[in-house]
Order: sequence, then C-alpha cells, then structure tokens
Amino acid sequence: MKTNLRTIARKLQVLPLFALALSVLAWTGAYAQITPSADSYTNTADATTNYGAKTLLDVDAASQVSYIQFNLASIPATASVSQATLKLYVNGVTTAGSFNVDYINSAWSESTIDASNAPPLGTTIASNVNVTTAEKNQYILINVTSAVQAWLSGSEKNNGLALVANSTFNATFDSKENTTTSHPPELDIAFSGGEGTITGVTTSSGSGLTGGGTSGTLNLSLTNGCATNQVLQWNGSAWVCSSAGAGTITGVTAGTALTGGGTSGAVTLNLDTTQVPLLGSANLFNNNQAINGNFSSYALTVLSPTYYGLLVEGPESGVGAGIEMVTTGGGMSWQILNTGAGASQAANKLNFRNDSGGVDVLTLTAAGQVGVGITTPQAFGGQLQVNATTENFEAILAEGYTAPSGSGYNGSEGAYFYGGPGDLTNGSSIGGTGIVGVGAAGGTTDGEGGEFFGGYRFGSGYGDGIYVEAGSGYAGYFYGSVDVVGNVSKSGGSFKIDHPLDPANKYLYHSFVESPDMMNIYDGVATLDANGEAVIQMPEWFGVLNRDFRYQLTCIGGFAPTYIAEELTNNQFKIGGGRAGMRVSWQITGIRQDEWANAHRIPVEEEKEERLKGFYLHPELYGAPAEKQIQWARHPEMMKKLQQDREQMKEKQARQAQSVALPQGSTN
Repeated sequence: MKTNLRTIARKLQVLPLFALALSVLAWTGAYAQITPSADSYTNTADATTNYGAKTLLDVDAASQVSYIQFNLASIPATASVSQATLKLYVNGVTTAGSFNVDYINSAWSESTIDASNAPPLGTTIASNVNVTTAEKNQYILINVTSAVQAWLSGSEKNNGLALVANSTFNATFDSKENTTTSHPPELDIAFSGGEGTITGVTTSSGSGLTGGGTSGTLNLSLTNGCATNQVLQWNGSAWVCSSAGAGTITGVTAGTALTGGGTSGAVTLNLDTTQVPLLGSANLFNNNQAINGNFSSYALTVLSPTYYGLLVEGPESGVGAGIEMVTTGGGMSWQILNTGAGASQAANKLNFRNDSGGVDVLTLTAAGQVGVGITTPQAFGGQLQVNATTENFEAILAEGYTAPSGSGYNGSEGAYFYGGPGDLTNGSSIGGTGIVGVGAAGGTTDGEGGEFFGGYRFGSGYGDGIYVEAGSGYAGYFYGSVDVVGNVSKSGGSFKIDHPLDPANKYLYHSFVESPDMMNIYDGVATLDANGEAVIQMPEWFGVLNRDFRYQLTCIGGFAPTYIAEELTNNQFKIGGGRAGMRVSWQITGIRQDEWANAHRIPVEEEKEERLKGFYLHPELYGAPAEKQIQWARHPEMMKKLQQDREQMKEKQARQAQSVALPQGSTN
C-alpha cells in the first residue's frame, strides 16, 4: 500500500534476558509553528517614518495599518494543510471593535515600509475580527487556512497579510521585536497525516539475535547457540560466542609495611605497626611522631584543591603560639620563594628573619617580578602596613585557587577575614570588624571604598557581585544616598524616620505602596471655573512617560456630580459637572512606558528555575529547615562554608567564656 508515511530510523540496543516485541507504527500528522520573517506598521499621520523595529504593531482606524509576513519556504508545496491559524497577542486596547485580515498585493520590506510607499491591499481573508478590552494580555486566534493553501499552491503570491481596522477600532499587538513579553505573532499550521505498516523484520548473521518474521507479533531474542559459560562479544565486525574466562589466585604475599598473607584458606593482611603507626579516634596519632628526612623536596608538602595548605591555631587560653619559628646561627626563620618565570631562587617573596642588625617583623620584596613593587612594611599597633610603589598595581593581590580544567573542583576564596571577638564577659566590649575599605581622595575622582564583581560564564549561573548575610544586626547599613542601576527585589519595604512627636525616643515607619504594575501616581486640587469645569495641565513629558490612565475625583466641602469631561489629550484632561468655585481633589495614575520600563517589565508571577524549586526565600515561615533557604540552591558550597564558620565561631566563643569563668588554676 502506497502511503505518505515518513521514514523512521531507530537503533536497536540488545539487552540480555529481555525479548523485544515489535508492533505497528502509525504517523497521525504533523504541526508547524512559524514566527514572522517581517512585521511593521504604517502611520498616515507620519507618512515617511518606518516602524519596522518597534515592539508593538499598531492598528488604528484613523491612521495605522499593520503588515506581517511569514516565510513558508520550509513547507513543501505539495503539503496538505488541514488548518492554519494566525495567533496575535493583544498588548493594549484603546477602543474596542473589529478589524479585517487582507491579502497584500505586492512585495515590501520591514526596514523601509512607511505610509508613503505602502503596498496595495488585496481581498479580505478574514473579516470583522472582534477584540474587546477584556482580551488585553491574551491571544486571539484567526482562521487563515485559505490564505496558506493559496500561498502554497501558488494561486496567491505570499506577500504576507495586513491588519486593517474597522470604524473607530484602536489596539496594539506584540511584534516579533517584543522581548518583554515574548509573544510575537505566530502562524500555526496543522497538516493532514497518513499511516503505514512495517512489512517484516529479519535478523542477519553476526547480529547475535534470533527471531523476526513478516506478519503477526514479531519477537527478537538473544541467540542461545553459545556453550555454557560463554558470552556474546563484539569482534569488530560481528557478535560471536566467546569464553568468559577463569583464573585462580595461588597465593598472597605481604609486601612492605604489611604482615600476614598465605597460599590457602582465608588470607589476611595487616599493617606492620613497627613501621606504620596506627591512628586513634579522629585520626590522631596515639604517640608523639617525628619527621626525619623530607616529604618530596621539603620537610612537609600539602596540596589541596579546596582546603588550606596548612592551618595552625594557637590554644584558646594560656600561653602558646600557633606556630613558632626558631633559627640558630643567623639563618632564616621563614622563607617563601618566588619561583616564577624570571625569578631567582634566592629572591625572597616573603621572609621572616632575625639578623644582628635588629629584628624585622616582616619583609616583603618583589625581586624577580616585573612591574610590581612593595616597600618595607611598618609595624605599628599590632598592624601591618604594605605600600604599593608602582602606579596601577595593588598593594596586596590575593587570588583564590583556580581549579584545573576537567577536575570538577571548586575555586577557593581570594581572601577570608575574621573580625576579632571582644571580651565576651564585658558588656561594653565590641567585636572587631572583618574588613574595612576606605577609598582615597583623587585629583579628579575619589577612589571607591570597595569594588565587587560577580563571576560570569556563558550559561546559567549565580555569580553575585556581593553576598551579605545579617549577623546580630543588619545585613547592610548605608549612611548616605544609595544609587541602584537595575531592579530592587525585596520582601517588604518602609521608610524609617525619627518620630515627629518624639524624635529623641521613637521611630515612625510607613510601608511602601506596592502595585503589580510599574505605576506612577499624580494628584492635586483644582478650583472649578464659572462653568463648573477645570482643565488640569500635566507636564510635557507626562504622555510620553505614561499610558493606561485611570482617574479619581473627590469634591471638597460639598457634593456635585463631577466627572472626567475629557480624557488626557496633549498632556491635559478636563473635569466637568461641578459648581463654580468648588474645589476638587483629583488623582491620575499611569503605567510607565519609557524605554527602560518597556525593556524590563516586572513579572507579577514567575516560575522558579528548575534548580531553585523546593527552596524558599523565607523557609522558616513555611515550617521548612534553614537549608531550604534559596541561597542553598544558588551557592551550596558557600552556604556550607558559612554554616561551618558560624558553628566554629560559636564554639570558640563558648570556650572563651568558659575559660574566663573558671577559677584560677582549674582546667576544663
């Protein structure tokens, strides 16, 4: 039987112990969704302006016609179209009514079309397509099957279609350039389908399969022609039976630092504790250990992608150093070599030293490095001062660990700072600040106190410029004005001032006014003229900045049936229905339509990203654990590190408080 069944190619993967049943496959049709290759509109009020790059398609009975074209080159001329539907997303409805969809009788270009060179229109494809104000922010569907069939058959040339308003109709639809709502026009085409049947399945030599046939239910199975303990193995050109293999361990001999072994029965190996000391709980050596000799070329080498190379902490109380360097004979007590390109092994990058000329707490040099200079530091008040001596180079540059390509490791922090705890037994003590940044004065521009740049890569990620978490105070405290370029997302908001009636002892809070729209509010009080009317003049930028206006009127000192006599036109509106001399409080709201607002509409409802689903901004309000806070999904490693740091700091504070509270001479 001859059908229009498209060829279906599948790879068959053989799985042991399972038989594969093959049934009839049927193709029941196809469906296409096509977005415009070009769209624009013309305006007889501005006949020489091209609107091809606009985000909206305007349809206005007074002056505006929209043009849309779809490229059907990918659809065969012989395709059988069962239905074609034009989908338009209604962005705004100024005046409800209807419009027609017409053929276009000559070619046009999106980048050059205007009212002065608009192509002539042909016959109507769909007439009296109704649009109501309730259909704003919704799709409308228009049947254009006859047009698509005519374009494919060649009886009509595909110059696209035009949207032509009837009577006083005025509305806008999203164009293909609209990236805010991403609802471009769309042509949905359903094709009539067919069906077909596989007439047979055969198994070839070397396939490792048996079965098949030309009718009924066809079963395929693995071959059962192999001998016992054989398996199917690919030899490069076919599946063949092959022995699985067998072997026997004849003995186990204890090697270096091991004891035990044997040639029969249950064989046991143990560490030779005379050479390898056993570890106790928490991986601690039970006895004192000494290192005689070197690990690699140094006494101790530690390499780790995610942890400190070496961490040494002094005792919590009493006298004792976290690390002590002792030198005899005038040698160096500490040395870190700069072994980079062009550097000499004798050029110290960092050196603690003790010489006969005096005691240097710390010496920093830059021998072997090009373009970087660091002066000898000054020790004062327990602090360390490092000064850069080369323009445009940092005094201190700290870079975190860079994970090797393909390792899957995490990068580490460039720098980590802890503020020192104050005296926990004295309520007047203050904990130290983790880090302070102060920008310096400049000749023309002062320096910033700090700069933060989030990491970025192509694809999804969460490289925040800065992450701040509240301790016992605020997450952030700003003394002065704050300028934000972009949106601010928040759980709530208010202003906070000294209370006008008791500024020394109280605060006064007011919540921000919230709206699902990017709404602007304007108000005032007007005095009506002798006719009981008033014209309210708004600023000249008002109509450009706003759209979708709403009005409220309230009479003062009496009642009158006041109303909006004339809606906003040329940045003014008119109040009517009042009495001469009456004062009327008015309010008008508008939705922002400036370029930034149109490009950055705030979504009212939004699905969380897949990796953020199941997490909350405030998990404690929903009975969820703290680990369900959304930052645990965005920055899991960072949150683990912060949690560990908090727990360690609490333990240190608790031990410090306990040691202070113990009587002199006692131990904990």
